[in-house]
Amino acid sequence: MDENIVDNLKSESRWFRLVFMVLFGIAAYLAGFLVMLIALIQAVHGFVVGEPNQRLLSFSDSVNQYIFQIASFLTFNSDVKPYPFSDWPQGSSTDVDE
Repeated sequence: MDENIVDNLKSESRWFRLVFMVLFGIAAYLAGFLVMLIALIQAVHGFVVGEPNQRLLSFSDSVNQYIFQIASFLTFNSDVKPYPFSDWPQGSSTDVDE
């Protein structure tokens, strides 16, 4: 084998990143389930009240940004570890256009 490959296989930082990638992959799966749950709650809330819940809009926006941060980390587009190693993303409080 090439010495570069052997050095990469012995690199602790690469193995730690792999562990973090697995853990963040699980977190992304759970966050995706949470998004689907929020969508269901928003649909029911929309039928009952006639408009989406503003607090859930802001929270779901931050969850969406969190999933994006995880995807960026998993695909090596970012070396910054998502929450809990960095701040939780802030959701926007934009109004819904009809």
